[in-house]
Amino acid sequence: MTHRILLAALTAFGLSAAALAQSAPTPLQARYDTAIPDLESALGHDFGEEITPPEEAVDYLRTLAEAAPDRMQVFDYATSWEGRDLVYAVIGSAETMARLDGIRADLQALADPRGLSGAERDTLIGRLPVIVWLGYGVHGDEISSTDAGLRTAYHLLAATNDPVANTIRENALVIIDPVQNPDGRNRFINSFTQARGLQADGYRYAAEHDQPWPGGRHNHYLFDMNRDWFIMTQPETRGRTAAMLDWRPMVIVDAHEMGGDQSYFFPPVADPVNPVLTEEQLEGHDIIGQNHAMWFDRIGSDYFTREIFDAFYPGYGDTWPMMQGGVAMTYEQGSARGLVWTRRNGGDLTYADGVTNHFIASLSTAQAAAENRERFVRGFHDVRAAASTIAEGPAAILLSRETNRWGAERLARLIARQGIEISRIAGGTTACGTALPEGGFHIDLNQPAGQLARTLLQRDTPLPDDFLDAQEDRRTRGLDHELYDVTAWSLPVMFNVDSTECANRPNLPGDAVTADEPMPAEAAASARFGYVIPWTDAGQARLVAALAADGVPMRTAASEFTIQGETFPAGSVVIARASAPAHLDSLMRLHARTIGAVYAGLDTSWTEDGPNFGSSQFADIVAPRIAMAWGEGTDPNSAGGLRYVLERRYGLPVTVIRAATLARADLSGFDVILLPEQRGGGYAAEIGETGAASLSRFAQAGGTLIALGDATRFITDPEINLLPLRRERAADTPTGNGAGETALVPGSVIEDNGALQAALEPRNARPDTAPGALLNVTANADAFLSAGYSQGAAAMVTGSDIYTAVPLDEADTVLRFAGPDTLVASGHLWEENIAQTAYKPFLVSRRTGAGFVVAFTQDPTARGYQEGLDLALLNAVILAPARSWRLR
Repeated sequence: MTHRILLAALTAFGLSAAALAQSAPTPLQARYDTAIPDLESALGHDFGEEITPPEEAVDYLRTLAEAAPDRMQVFDYATSWEGRDLVYAVIGSAETMARLDGIRADLQALADPRGLSGAERDTLIGRLPVIVWLGYGVHGDEISSTDAGLRTAYHLLAATNDPVANTIRENALVIIDPVQNPDGRNRFINSFTQARGLQADGYRYAAEHDQPWPGGRHNHYLFDMNRDWFIMTQPETRGRTAAMLDWRPMVIVDAHEMGGDQSYFFPPVADPVNPVLTEEQLEGHDIIGQNHAMWFDRIGSDYFTREIFDAFYPGYGDTWPMMQGGVAMTYEQGSARGLVWTRRNGGDLTYADGVTNHFIASLSTAQAAAENRERFVRGFHDVRAAASTIAEGPAAILLSRETNRWGAERLARLIARQGIEISRIAGGTTACGTALPEGGFHIDLNQPAGQLARTLLQRDTPLPDDFLDAQEDRRTRGLDHELYDVTAWSLPVMFNVDSTECANRPNLPGDAVTADEPMPAEAAASARFGYVIPWTDAGQARLVAALAADGVPMRTAASEFTIQGETFPAGSVVIARASAPAHLDSLMRLHARTIGAVYAGLDTSWTEDGPNFGSSQFADIVAPRIAMAWGEGTDPNSAGGLRYVLERRYGLPVTVIRAATLARADLSGFDVILLPEQRGGGYAAEIGETGAASLSRFAQAGGTLIALGDATRFITDPEINLLPLRRERAADTPTGNGAGETALVPGSVIEDNGALQAALEPRNARPDTAPGALLNVTANADAFLSAGYSQGAAAMVTGSDIYTAVPLDEADTVLRFAGPDTLVASGHLWEENIAQTAYKPFLVSRRTGAGFVVAFTQDPTARGYQEGLDLALLNAVILAPARSWRLR
């Protein structure tokens, strides 16, 4: 193997190989078995010399496995949206690899300590290797970790004189997931290659560092997959979590990159720490972190700990595995975002530097785990055993099917996919003081996966009091708070599923739910007149969308009606056999069973109460033709989440149009245009007043324009004024003189410290940024877009946008935030934000000409995890076009 990259790295560190050799050997000085192909012989470049494409990274792992099949195997675990293989490699000694099936069986036994005797437990711990999972590149433009993973695999197979590698091989089974996001990595490499010149350019504003929209961070559907671990929307995440539940790793790494002017981060983590994690797990961070410090000192690399990156949100690539019982860590390397990056101090950070640091941290992790094999294996057992016997907090969770049947069924399967035990409750059951006439689901929180179950299913995960006190102190001093991500993620709340927390464990019989079992449908027998689809949940809307795509004529009700003794809510959809296709019955059964939906038969059109089907209160459903803004000016996370929810969850095709093109595009062929959240210059820069005028004409002509989150800023700007909403300043904030200010202002006297603080208050300040809380919303029963929300819902609120209440004669407030006493459903919100957000609009609509303008003041599709708000989006996408006055 050529070692010029290694020698260059050593020179950059200011150390010579001879100086290092005066102490114990380092992995950078290893001699390698020539029977194991190095990267250069396989791909034509050395480690860190080029950015290895995702397909070549996978091919190289397969090449290594072919060279040493007794010590390495490669397993396929998923296929990306764009058809790329996702694989992991398992590496160990020949003796360990020969008993892989037995090891996996032992791991499953250890992962469920219930019923294990002390002797059985000790036998398992004595014979199991420590399982180390090394994951790389979940963000596709965080590039160096993938090549570090390849280098780690090569080193563990080929190093002949490294005592560290020997220790790892003897005591550990190392799993390497080299490319967690192949589609994003490929996108980054394409843009980098297209901009590349004669030599690598370290100038930070050079095109090779300036990624075009959407950048390489996200996967195909533009999801940040480091937020997807518990919601599991993406195939990459589902495959990876299933593999982890198969292998039950005890030590887990998720390797990332950060800004190129920074050094290297590894745990201990920053505050806050999720309260379900144990001191023993955090002590594991210390053991591994101190080993890293020793190695980074020896090679001369800077690092930092306990800053920025916390362990509170359970959707990260470190917290989700940690809540399965392991010790998991995020590593962050300053990124060259190419082959070289010139730092602010004038020095150069090379791609090879990043690869070397991640390589050393990877080996150091496996070394610390191997040298403390019994400690980490036993610790994994102890965490899962303790999770089965927790006395504090609720003992169980019940989920009801009463008000959101389809959402409850989907949530139950998601819970099962996490490795959390969940069982079905029969209809007519009463438990924990809760009646479940339609049945539901039971989760015993005292189970091996109890850490994860508790944080995902309890209504709230509290922040530590001392941490909150510190944040309030920072805010009083004009400093930003230190919350890295959202503070709320309760799955029942986000799915809008009624849940009950039981103080004691109920004795409830029931069958275990599995992740892939079919959704139950309730299909009616053939009926003379036709059918009715109750508008009760998003599954029903999906059924309507599928039938509309097949050309089935349908009508939706503006108000509830009673027929054949049963009352159906507003939004419900009626299908008359006389105007339907001849194969209506088979279509209904097929779609309902595929989706898991419900419909009832009608022998007559006679309603006992409410409007008749020929009333103007019924409107014709259309198969909506949907377009959305895309590209520069839009936020990739929002655009991707919105497109994913509509296309993959509800089967609604979406035409994506670059934002700048909206001003000149012929929009007359669409029923709906969606504006996801903004980024950069936003819509003002991309489409401006000309594009806004085009969007206004679209709505006037009968289209439905829908803005999500901060796209509402654009359509409510006074210069655009497509909707009469106005964004508020912080309540009671001092007001400056604005454009009328002069060089001289009135004199003032500051009498005391209180007056000083008042003088220092920012002028025209916006509300402080909400740290991601779930807030209750209530419905306006008179608005047709509120169909299905008679019990309200909860919405994730982030940022600082709060909109003023809208007069009834100017627009319909469909959903508004609850009052201050009941506003916060889960998470933390500053007291002044609670007071100012209470009763303010969440979903607003206005008829404009023949069509509608609709705004969600927060993005309901963010991260794809607010399924309880999907029906509100579908109301806007399906029901609003039905009530358009467009001539068809």
